[in-house]
Amino acid sequence: MFHDLKLEVATRFSTINEFLTATRNLPEPSLAIAKGLVFVQIYAVYEFTVDNTVSNAIEAIKNKGHRLRDISPPLLSLFLDPELRSLRDISSSKQWDKRLQLFERAFSHQRLDLASDTNAPSDGSHYRYSHLSLIFKVFGIRRMPVHRKTHISRIAEVVSHRNSVAHGRDTALEIGRRYTTSEVQRVVKQMESVCNSFINGVELFCSNVDQQRR
Repeated sequence: MFHDLKLEVATRFSTINEFLTATRNLPEPSLAIAKGLVFVQIYAVYEFTVDNTVSNAIEAIKNKGHRLRDISPPLLSLFLDPELRSLRDISSSKQWDKRLQLFERAFSHQRLDLASDTNAPSDGSHYRYSHLSLIFKVFGIRRMPVHRKTHISRIAEVVSHRNSVAHGRDTALEIGRRYTTSEVQRVVKQMESVCNSFINGVELFCSNVDQQRR
């Protein structure tokens, strides 16, 4: 499943590069608009990568046949998410009963049954670097989600530009004017590296059963 995801991500980034090549000789302001829109395209592939990596990981871990009592505490925070969320809305008279049920389930022989389309863990930063770091913590992955620290600021840049265009704070024209085509191509290359690093880190974790257990 991760293999298919990596192929799809590579195809989507290839399409972005083809778009850049096809538009590099456009007159202004069309060229600037095209470069600005590339940031929206990059973000779309990046978000797709994060969400699908997490859903694939959930499915892969479920397929290992773990029981709840066997998985690591970080993974419990994911696979007990429905129960944990339900505690927020329960009346005070039932809180302790719910707590008891939660811990009984945490140490039970029940198999993992969280849906594979569950949303990725989120800290509210909307795909900034701290979001990736949280996902790695939830899976118990003890390394940076990216290979280079310079990619941290690149993620912030792409997210910021996409949000600015999507919410009308800036136009694609205004953002595109700030970059040459070569600079945008470098952004594409670095974000493809971010996506591949994220997938590979989670895939490696999913292949190691011992890391998933207490």
